[in-house]
Amino acid sequence: MEGIINDDLDQQSQRPGANGPRPFLKRGNKVTVTSAEYDGRTLWHITSDGTKVIGNKVELDAYSGLSALDKSHFFICYRQQKAGIPVIDMADAPDKLYFANLPPSPDRDFRVTELFPEVWATGVTQAVSRLPESRKHVFVYIHGFDWEPGLKLELAPQFVQSYLAHPENSVANVLYFGWPSYGWRKKADDRSIGYGEQFTRNGLFEYFEVLSRKLKEAGKTLNLVVHSFGHQLLNGMINPGEGHSIPTGIFENIFLMAPDVTHLAVQQGGVQLRNMRRKFKGPHFHYNYTPLKQLAKHVHIYYDPSDYLLYVSSKQFNLNANTAAFDPRPDAEGLTSDFRNLGSYGDKIFQKDPNLKLEDGFNFYNVLDIIKQDTDVQADPLYYGFLNNEDNAMANAREGDYSGIKLLSTFWDRYYLMNHHAYLFSSRPVVAHVLQRLAGVPVQPHVNEEEAPIV
Repeated sequence: MEGIINDDLDQQSQRPGANGPRPFLKRGNKVTVTSAEYDGRTLWHITSDGTKVIGNKVELDAYSGLSALDKSHFFICYRQQKAGIPVIDMADAPDKLYFANLPPSPDRDFRVTELFPEVWATGVTQAVSRLPESRKHVFVYIHGFDWEPGLKLELAPQFVQSYLAHPENSVANVLYFGWPSYGWRKKADDRSIGYGEQFTRNGLFEYFEVLSRKLKEAGKTLNLVVHSFGHQLLNGMINPGEGHSIPTGIFENIFLMAPDVTHLAVQQGGVQLRNMRRKFKGPHFHYNYTPLKQLAKHVHIYYDPSDYLLYVSSKQFNLNANTAAFDPRPDAEGLTSDFRNLGSYGDKIFQKDPNLKLEDGFNFYNVLDIIKQDTDVQADPLYYGFLNNEDNAMANAREGDYSGIKLLSTFWDRYYLMNHHAYLFSSRPVVAHVLQRLAGVPVQPHVNEEEAPIV
């Protein structure tokens, strides 16, 4: 993979490799990164001449090694725009979608154009039809929470590189769905769900209905992958309120990755979840993922018991309180029993609690099991972007004690934890698992492991 050095290096940021010392690299030097390794939690990239460069000093070109066709994708903009420039600040949900080509031109402002369903669907279908017949799957990728205002365009090439450069790739194109996903947690949930509701109330599923039909006519499929906090938006999309409905069968597969949403979204009938903003006049919301089975043939849910960021999210949802005791107050300060993050627990709570009824038709996958079953003996961090992240704080959190889960850890260890959280493209075993689901390969039995108790 090609990269460029973003700072002058020294003995703290550059190490000699097997070929001996080399002159320190300078800002702007281009390098070819062939592999990577960890020293503790610090990632080091290894260049073609063996030199080791600390991870944050080299910017990788995630499109490197891909053909011109494989570099060409689309940005779907679910934001307000002014003169073609997406609005970064908070704004009402738009009543139409916009698009732009990816990657963006480095020589001009990034602008979007109004998206017309028939014209756009024809263009996407024609583009993917030029690829080999085996490349039949188109992805709509909804990103998660953003730390600060922006378009998160850097995620698109990371996703593209992980899948399109994989030797078993069958993905033809990625439609990167951008939406405003930032802000303090006290307001972000309500706003995100509201954006999702407005998406459906404004009839915006039509864009994907038309695209799905044209792709099917060409022997291709439309699939959806949602990451992390994007599941709040998704919940609003599929629960738009009385008098509104969602389409049927437009996706072949839906992949829910690190879903940052209550585990009770997958119980029969979902759950009416008390809103922690009740004292601010915030509405309660119904979380229910059953309608996903109407949208797609197959629904796949991936979870990781050692994803630290999702334990932080659970704690933030409940106003940073530590107790796991149920608190019936509308503005409950307790970490209540009706919010255990789906991306942390999957279906495990349902297996242990006979009073909970899991909705049929969902496929659950423990990411740690996927990694244990991986047959690749050389887990190169360049393609396997996270270490074992298990610690006592998360073990205690699974037993109901969130005292060890610290918000500040998400800032000090931000990049390490984010790589772990973004296993949808940072872990090659997970990428391979997704590609196998696209191909219809039967799932191998899970490895039985003793699990921490859940309360």
